[in-house]
Amino acid sequence: MMFKRKVLVVLDVYNDFRDDPAHMPVELRKTLTLLGDNTQVSIYLVACGFEEYLHDSYSNFGPDAIEQRKTFISEMQGRLQFFADAIRAKGFAVECLVHWTYPRYEHIAKEAQELDVDLVVQHVNTQKFEEKHNLSHDTWQLVKTCVKPMLLIKNTEWLENPVILAAVDPVHSHHKPGGLDHKILDISLEISQKLDGSLQLVHAYSESARPFAEGGKIKEMHSQAIDSLVKDYSIDSSMVHLIDDKPANAILQCVDDLQASIVVLGALSRSRLSDAIIGNTADRVLDYIHSDLLIVKPIQS
Repeated sequence: MMFKRKVLVVLDVYNDFRDDPAHMPVELRKTLTLLGDNTQVSIYLVACGFEEYLHDSYSNFGPDAIEQRKTFISEMQGRLQFFADAIRAKGFAVECLVHWTYPRYEHIAKEAQELDVDLVVQHVNTQKFEEKHNLSHDTWQLVKTCVKPMLLIKNTEWLENPVILAAVDPVHSHHKPGGLDHKILDISLEISQKLDGSLQLVHAYSESARPFAEGGKIKEMHSQAIDSLVKDYSIDSSMVHLIDDKPANAILQCVDDLQASIVVLGALSRSRLSDAIIGNTADRVLDYIHSDLLIVKPIQS
């Protein structure tokens, strides 16, 4: 099970939701929906704040700034505590973690690993009317550096009986028994069951990328790889979408056609020299997917 021990939820403490007691940040609401009645899971609410003019290195830093920083941190703690109390009332164990740190993503990635959480939940601020969502630099860096599964939350609500779309690549060198694709499928199945949703798979093979191959051979090879991947899972062939296109295009097409609420996608670094690259497919679709996105990394050896 994925959600069996600890979940870390990153809250934006610059946005105060407390004026409306009936409202809870969408990232928290969706987290609680995923957990359901599994109150054995511990929830960590994390807030990272920083203001340059209140930092020790600022040229005009003095006693007044120290008091302002204490007030700022106290305000962050108050906002977290407000939601912690509400979640505790539902039976969960909750811990509030407030940090004065920069860059924020480094601390979150480190803390997620030290706490050994099962999932990191992060809200993504987007422009509603823009086709491209443009993830912030901080979110991009967190995706690249965090080794734990990450759920990037958008403002769109999940549909009733939502579609969970798993993007797999069983011909990739990182696919192996117990490897990335199996991890993607295990997580996707668990989420679809928890949300009473349906699981769909997408895989692209792009036959035109190998113009000298015998006609139909590329599709046949990928089809066999998919069959081998799903043979141990209760996945009907109607749930598998094998598309002749580039992976990014295939994923985006399926998201729109199926109205997927959550896309589960693998991400990996291409080389030690390029930790800024999380994978050719992932880095092409992250900014464009309107659904929530669960990013899974290869199992750590």
